[in-house]
Amino acid sequence: MAKPLALMQAAYGQAQGWRRGEDLIDALPYIDGLTPEFKQQVDALIDDEMKRSIKRPSDYLRELPPVPAPSFAGSSVLCNEVKSGQPMAAIDTSRFRLDPPAASKRNDLAAWKAALDNAHSQLEHQYTRILNLELVLKYGDKTWRAQNQLNEATLKQVEVEAAALAKAKNDLNQARKLAQTLAGQELSRAHTEYYSLVRKNFEIERACQVLEEQCPAAAAARPSPCTSQQHVNHFNCLNQHCGGPAANS
Repeated sequence: MAKPLALMQAAYGQAQGWRRGEDLIDALPYIDGLTPEFKQQVDALIDDEMKRSIKRPSDYLRELPPVPAPSFAGSSVLCNEVKSGQPMAAIDTSRFRLDPPAASKRNDLAAWKAALDNAHSQLEHQYTRILNLELVLKYGDKTWRAQNQLNEATLKQVEVEAAALAKAKNDLNQARKLAQTLAGQELSRAHTEYYSLVRKNFEIERACQVLEEQCPAAAAARPSPCTSQQHVNHFNCLNQHCGGPAANS
């Protein structure tokens, strides 16, 4: 029984994920030679297959899993804006101005109270800004150093993971190259053995034809069983017509 090729994975039935169950055609790119002429033939076959295919590019997209719908569960305001289909309201900048009541409301106590509340809120806002600046002057450098240390640690972790992935990729490529090289050696050996056997069979068949042409008596006597005397006569006939030892003695 012939042994399988030295490939770690089978060419069919290895599809994973959304392509599970489909046949995957594997190749041996490390040992398969692709000349420009052969590449043109392959491209022509691909173009012909694409012309005869009933699938459109959009059909391949339908085979992919659906894109999850956007969710705005964390923001009720944004969710309502999206559902309504109306553009978001512009930012009200009147809160950032110290405008007095309009001329028509100069004698309105409520208008002056609203303007005073606005002034108080902006004063509190300026106080908060000053407080934030003081905190930045006092703790900003330490915060930045801590953030830089965190970024450096994150960068090192990502570099380690990237190096591990690169090593795994190189190991996989080396393993594939080794497996394909071994498979190529087996294919080459089988190819050479096959043509050697074909050539040997052709030589044997040709030799039989030559013997039958040189010894018509042997060819005619082959189907019937022979007695011992007939074996002797057959041997003498071959020696006389084919230059055997008896003919030379």
